[in-house]
Amino acid sequence: MDWQQEFQRWVSSPALTSEQRQDLEQMAEPVRRANFGSRLHFGTAGLRGVMALGPACINTFTLGQAVTAFGRWLLDADSAARQDGVCICYDARHGSDALAELAARCLSALGLPVHLFTQPRPTPELSFAVGHLGAAGGLNITASHNTAEYNGCKFYRRGGAQLTDPQCAQVAAQMEGLPLLAAPPAGAPALIHPLAQALDEAYCQAICQGLPQPPTAVPWAGKLRIVYTPLHGVGGLLLPGLLARCGFTQLFAVNAQMEPDGAFPTVASPNPEDPAAFALALEEARRVDAHLIIATDPDADRVAFQVKHGGAYRPLSGHQTGCLLADFLLTAHGAMGCLPASPFLVKSLVTTQLARRVAESHGAACYETFTGFKHMAGLAQQLEQAGKGHCILAFEEAIGCMIGSHARDKDGLAATLAMCQLAACCLAEGQTVWDALEDLFRRCGQYREDACQRVYPGPDGNLRRQQVMEGLRQKPLASLDGLPLVAIRDYLEGFRWEIAANSRQSLPLSGENMIYYEIAGGTALAIRPSGTEPKIKCYLLAHGSTVQACEQVLQHLRRAVPALLGPQD
Repeated sequence: MDWQQEFQRWVSSPALTSEQRQDLEQMAEPVRRANFGSRLHFGTAGLRGVMALGPACINTFTLGQAVTAFGRWLLDADSAARQDGVCICYDARHGSDALAELAARCLSALGLPVHLFTQPRPTPELSFAVGHLGAAGGLNITASHNTAEYNGCKFYRRGGAQLTDPQCAQVAAQMEGLPLLAAPPAGAPALIHPLAQALDEAYCQAICQGLPQPPTAVPWAGKLRIVYTPLHGVGGLLLPGLLARCGFTQLFAVNAQMEPDGAFPTVASPNPEDPAAFALALEEARRVDAHLIIATDPDADRVAFQVKHGGAYRPLSGHQTGCLLADFLLTAHGAMGCLPASPFLVKSLVTTQLARRVAESHGAACYETFTGFKHMAGLAQQLEQAGKGHCILAFEEAIGCMIGSHARDKDGLAATLAMCQLAACCLAEGQTVWDALEDLFRRCGQYREDACQRVYPGPDGNLRRQQVMEGLRQKPLASLDGLPLVAIRDYLEGFRWEIAANSRQSLPLSGENMIYYEIAGGTALAIRPSGTEPKIKCYLLAHGSTVQACEQVLQHLRRAVPALLGPQD
């Protein structure tokens, strides 16, 4: 795309207001290049971009086009869509409510009934609403954990799972046939119905009913001291009440971060994966001597934890959180006699193999798929419909967990309640959650993980990422920093090259731009472009006989990554 021509097309469009035209004329050239040099594309979780004018950004034009395309696709794909309608939710970011109203107008203009949340709510509640109300699909206006300048839209199909890649491609094809610079429709107000707050109660009830409540946890729930921050997101609207109804009454809020605020004034990044996001929560935890610290991201679909052990607070990685919850849920369901037949876990390919060992220790299966809960929820639903069991937990390293089937997406509220139940059980035994983690390593083996990333900013960032990935495919490697390679998997083309035998076998999964290096001893390195940010992500997965052996392997992998990716610009 010629950014200059596209810029001129926007400037001269009668669809723009005089204020918008003035904003464009005052836009600096580097920003013009970034905003007009490419188009929004579907990533790991829908569409996401900076809030600004231009085809590469989130604005009324790009969102209106995408939502209209989604509505047309839905009418073509689902014969009952005109009857069952669509649910629309939004987070607390600046402008999310207005974009949700725009989406409602776009869909109602197509004759689709709309169930519109009247207040910001968590992403998992939107997924729940789609299933609970029997809607044909859903939309959530959110940029999840991205910084304040971003917004986006997640797209859901019947049942509450996000659209799959082929479905996203079909919506994208619909977008190509629609004008971009079009006036927003007036819509059909009679088809837009507000969602009552009674849905909050149904959602919270569903979470509680889907989780075991071990008898040992009940008397200790009220003794567990918890510090919580929603990082200015929507989690604080429901999570305190959810915990209180389950007996967790010693909840200490980070008051400066409880109010939803799309500016995220107290954090540089509202991402709970960033240790800096815990600064205020740590202060409060030390003040009240908390056992557990909880931080949900702005749309409350992801959650991170820190636990007190040995006088210090230790963060749990997404790998560790998922494995702890898997072990707890399988154990608790079994002890209470409510473990379903043929239980299984679902994890992403870049998530620790410790999960498989945990599943096996309980007689459960463990399945793998690509990163993103559109894949994970879809696989869980597919396996259940095929009669292959019941999904206990799906999780990925990026602090996302889906527990049960009340929502077909990751749910930070459900994961929080499960972790609090685990922590109460540990407290009853005079232990900490970290003790439980170390016990898990003793039972299932030593696994350690790390991650790094390379950022590719600017309008040519996507092209540079593609070039790096293609460069990796051209490198015939036998080792990484002295670690011998067993095989290389290319998930874009769907093959595994076994190095010693110099043979290729087809993989059951394909179509994802990821290269996966299998290393002797059960270690791996995975490299993939991010689907939500201009980054290449590297996942370091170590297995060893001891903690020290794992750390030595990680050191080798850390040195190998710069050599693979090339020099930093």
